[in-house]
Amino acid sequence: MSFLRKIDKAPRSQKFPMVRRWIDESPLPLFEELRKKRPILKTPVCTFVARFDDVVEILRLPTVFTVALYAPKMGEFMLSQDETPLHYREKAIMQSMLNRDDLPRIRNLVAERSKKKLDEAKGEIELVQRYARLIPTLLVQEYFGLDGVAPEKLMEWSYWNQYNTFHNQPFDLVDDPDMIVKKHQETGLEMQNYMKELIPRRIGEIRAGEKRDDVLSRMLRTVYPESVGFTIDRLARNAGGLLIGSVETTAQAVAQVVQYILDNQSVMRKALAAVQLDEYEKFDAIVWEALRFHPIAPYLFRKAASDYILARGTKREARIRKNTLVLPMIYSATFDEAAFPEPYKFNPKRPWYNTFHFGFGHHECLGKYVGMVMIPEMVRQVFLRPNLKAEMAIDYEGGPFPEKFVVSWGKKNEKKKKKVPSQSRKKKK
Repeated sequence: MSFLRKIDKAPRSQKFPMVRRWIDESPLPLFEELRKKRPILKTPVCTFVARFDDVVEILRLPTVFTVALYAPKMGEFMLSQDETPLHYREKAIMQSMLNRDDLPRIRNLVAERSKKKLDEAKGEIELVQRYARLIPTLLVQEYFGLDGVAPEKLMEWSYWNQYNTFHNQPFDLVDDPDMIVKKHQETGLEMQNYMKELIPRRIGEIRAGEKRDDVLSRMLRTVYPESVGFTIDRLARNAGGLLIGSVETTAQAVAQVVQYILDNQSVMRKALAAVQLDEYEKFDAIVWEALRFHPIAPYLFRKAASDYILARGTKREARIRKNTLVLPMIYSATFDEAAFPEPYKFNPKRPWYNTFHFGFGHHECLGKYVGMVMIPEMVRQVFLRPNLKAEMAIDYEGGPFPEKFVVSWGKKNEKKKKKVPSQSRKKKK
């Protein structure tokens, strides 16, 4: 029986949970059927949107399809606002501080820290906590300038903020949403207290003549006219945002890409060839195509601020009512033949501009270009290890993020081993 027949026969209260579980357990078959037969699927909880053109239409209209659900989680942060002066002003300031001329420096730093951590592991490492989360945290300390605190604390703060904001929404199937809120509040307070110590300390260092060049120091050295409204409180909030957006998403991308490449021998051969020849562009393209097959998130989420006709003039045209929760399914969109010819073929030559790895449109990731060098370099350093293999499939421990993934390399892996099957992403119900 098709997915849609099961949905149509199910009681009203079961329609959304069925779809949400299938997104975790059988995403590509579900998405294919929806794109062909019902690309705009309405359920009592939210509306799912499956086709590329419709997903892009939603993400290009931030005042119609808003990030209103971010605000209760993020507070008055620029990324929780749509088309506001504060959003444009503070994003512009932060983009100027994240100088794209720094990208070679960032890649070298990531390469050095990654190599050192893998060398210390001596042939086997738990890749999530000890590598995929740790390396971006070291970047946060050294390049962004959030130092003077244990890396484990930074990782914890990022983790609960990401969990509560993006995986503890009305359409997420979690066992204890109140616990997640509480952990976010507790760690958020810890982070606020840390920023109250960090910023005066860094100002003192700058006044004492310290010449360090990290993003926080750049922000503090800059004189902002009063009319711009970038007060020290606004500066602190944005400096904290550098952490929140860097660690957990990077860790998930790295772990899932490593597993995908190890699970697919033809892709593995391409990756190893690019690594051995130091063909960075080819290797990076393999990473992004692998992430298309196993993305960080299957969908984004928006809330309709007004009634809107989606896909107007087409057979699938649908009215989206005000206050409807809309889930543009970016995973489905990247397998839409209209934008991705032969979507099930692994093709690293696909154009970058059609992907959603860093979001799309008004709310595209602020640190996109940092991620574009950090993620592939972290993966590349892993595949520089000889005879690499997975000791297990990624374990999500019932949550949205990879929590454990052991890989090994070296002489002990020279003999051919059986392929380790991928583990589907399943959440606690």
